[in-house]
Amino acid sequence: MKVIPNYVPSISGNEKKYLVECIDSGWVSPVGPFVDRFEADFAKYHGVSTAAAVGSGTGAIHLSMIAMGVRKGDYVLLPTITFIGSANPIKYCGADPIFLDVEEKSLNVDPQKLHRFIQEDCTWNKKNLLYKKDGRRIAALLVVHLYGNVVAMDEVLTITKKYNLPVIEDAAESLGARYQNRLAGTFADMGCFSFNGNKIVTTGGGGMIIAKDPEKTKLCKHLSTQAKTSTFGFIHDRIGYNYRLSNLCAAVGVAQFEQLDTFIQAKREQAKKYQELFSDSSAWEIIFEPPQCFGTYWMVLARYKCPVVPEFLKKIEELAKSGIGVRPIWHPLHLMPLFKNEINHCGSLSYTIYHSTVCLPSSVGLTDGEIEIVAQALKKFSLT
Repeated sequence: MKVIPNYVPSISGNEKKYLVECIDSGWVSPVGPFVDRFEADFAKYHGVSTAAAVGSGTGAIHLSMIAMGVRKGDYVLLPTITFIGSANPIKYCGADPIFLDVEEKSLNVDPQKLHRFIQEDCTWNKKNLLYKKDGRRIAALLVVHLYGNVVAMDEVLTITKKYNLPVIEDAAESLGARYQNRLAGTFADMGCFSFNGNKIVTTGGGGMIIAKDPEKTKLCKHLSTQAKTSTFGFIHDRIGYNYRLSNLCAAVGVAQFEQLDTFIQAKREQAKKYQELFSDSSAWEIIFEPPQCFGTYWMVLARYKCPVVPEFLKKIEELAKSGIGVRPIWHPLHLMPLFKNEINHCGSLSYTIYHSTVCLPSSVGLTDGEIEIVAQALKKFSLT
């Protein structure tokens, strides 16, 4: 059987040209003209005045939480289905996560369940939202736009504004996606992005931060360079981090970003092709973008409609080993041993979703023939 990877980046533009420029100029470190250009291009695309390029999406979330005032002893709300890089920065800040349930169709945080949690399990002292059981402050909500689908942000922000609850958008998987014609990452106080090797735009590894308040972006950039205040005397004014993106990585990012619209169009066409091939399947359905959302289909998701059984993931792993690059969705974080002692307000839905949903091969350069091979393999899939 032909091997079809889950995701391979498309390196088809000016990447090599810009990398050669970097090497020839000697600008290869975490400063340089391509870093500045990448930040400027990214900010312009998102309609903000500035952006801060960093070494990873996780670093972007960490710095954003610091900028939003998350501190030791706080809680941060986030959905249970997400990559662990969404949750770890909460711990970096000395805070603790509270995991919330998701919505079945999009896998994103469910606004109704968020509202119910706040009404039933929190108190509002006219300044801060507090968790009833221990009175600790809930410092922020981390909204995660999963797999290229944007959360229903109008509903979320209607809720959070009542309680002055800061919101950070984790748009690591949804660069270029829109909700009500607004880009992911531009709704809330701050937006965070990732350029990992399997993202729609890659720098090999990297991230970006944008904010409504440019001072917060400026603070993140300052912290990402070890909080250095002097370019000559090595003076630092607070605890900082070695989080800046290199000029080499930024050069790749600039070239990739030039192709973003083309990449998105290709991925939307792939999703449509998958939908056509599975339209007659009684066992599988393709998860499409939610209402009012222009999705990027970072990963095309397929859901197995038959009764959920634990053997599902084992069978999926066997399919992956055969050469069809399927993979599970993110494991519900509240069910991991690492987070077993953290607070969660989750039912059984996340378990069901995890044991019935897979990420299909979704490379930008995936061909119709490869999509047909994947569809045929899944249609033969059986738990019996």
